[in-house]
Amino acid sequence: MDFEGKACGNCGKGKLHRIQDEVEKGIFVEAFKCSFCKNIAYSEYVMEKVEAMYRDKAEVRSLIKVGASLALSIPSSIVKKLGLKPKERVYVTTKGSKIIASVMP
Repeated sequence: MDFEGKACGNCGKGKLHRIQDEVEKGIFVEAFKCSFCKNIAYSEYVMEKVEAMYRDKAEVRSLIKVGASLALSIPSSIVKKLGLKPKERVYVTTKGSKIIASVMP
């Protein structure tokens, strides 16, 4: 589906314009960027391919129950890459059906 010139589904104020988005170093995909909020959207086909690419590189973990919450272990490769330390604050939120975890300096 072509989203060129359509209203942004995120803010409803801007128009979408076709761009090439670098989803990983050297890997570019067709995307659509809002002229107002700068949100980037992908077609369903492109999003499926990008998610498959990340799934192939992801390590699988299972959630464990800790009190009334659920916890997730972070793979050591990610701990080392980000230089994480015990008791470091991690901010957790959601975006659609995705969990977003951020470490702030």
